[in-house]
Amino acid sequence: MIRKIFFLSLLAGALSAAAAEQKYPDRPIRMVVPQTPGGSMDTNGRALADILSREFGQNVVIDNRGGANGIIAGEMVAHSQPDGYTLLYSSNSMINNQLVKAKPPFDVLRDFEPVTNVGKLPGYLVLINPQVQAQGLKDLIEVSKTARDPLRYGSGGIGNAQHLLGELFNARTGSKFVHIPYKGLPIAPLLANEVQIAFAAPTTVMQHIKAGRLRALAITSPKRWNGMPDLPTTSEIIPGFVYEAAWHGIFAPAKTPRTLLLRWQAEVAKAIRVPKMRELLENGGYVPVGDMPEEFRKFLEGELKQGREYMRIAKVQPE
Repeated sequence: MIRKIFFLSLLAGALSAAAAEQKYPDRPIRMVVPQTPGGSMDTNGRALADILSREFGQNVVIDNRGGANGIIAGEMVAHSQPDGYTLLYSSNSMINNQLVKAKPPFDVLRDFEPVTNVGKLPGYLVLINPQVQAQGLKDLIEVSKTARDPLRYGSGGIGNAQHLLGELFNARTGSKFVHIPYKGLPIAPLLANEVQIAFAAPTTVMQHIKAGRLRALAITSPKRWNGMPDLPTTSEIIPGFVYEAAWHGIFAPAKTPRTLLLRWQAEVAKAIRVPKMRELLENGGYVPVGDMPEEFRKFLEGELKQGREYMRIAKVQPE
């Protein structure tokens, strides 16, 4: 009798869960973005959320949780109910946090379900404040070696992609850039000359470049960017120097039902092909992807392997 009651309770729970998935979504969905408003993740995430809100018939609400290089947002989502109502729109900081922390706050492949890769950014712009007396990237490297006051570069936090990129410059070229971590993208500090160098996606800084408030010296992608065809790649100046680790992706808490993962993947893949969304991604230098959860997981495994190699070259130790 007890065994029968137990079986019936399990069956009832399974039927209830299946019914909930069929009705999904029946209330607003929260999409957590680990960045303060105005960055490329926030900009792209809001545009995506707007399209998804129409497709789902429920509001997809952006929840900005900047700080700690995405750890605050990541932990929040990792500990959320795996019911499809809290997801994470994040970036390669997910990988970097796992690599640079001696005790990582979460495991990207164990504590999350990868949903889909929204888009890849082939490279970052190498930016300087116009007060820096450097005509090009080669000049900047030489100035850093002889400057009385060190040239500082900003990043969104210890261990994020821009931090590793700055240290790779130091390791490969002998430059003496000094790292200054912030809670978000360091565009305001760069404009104020608190830091002299930053690395950013084109979409976040083009208005400042056009206005002459910032200067772009190079882009770290394998090929020149169509948005600034006269801008050299870093590999044209430093042979073999390519850094294309940036991407944006969707994650759900571990144990989120596969039916919901596939629903999200399908809707995101469709959304990033809407002309307005595609144009936003491409204007920012991103290549839309929209791959399946299994493909995204395999990509993340490759990112972890590559990241460990970057850390070895840059001589960055987990802390």
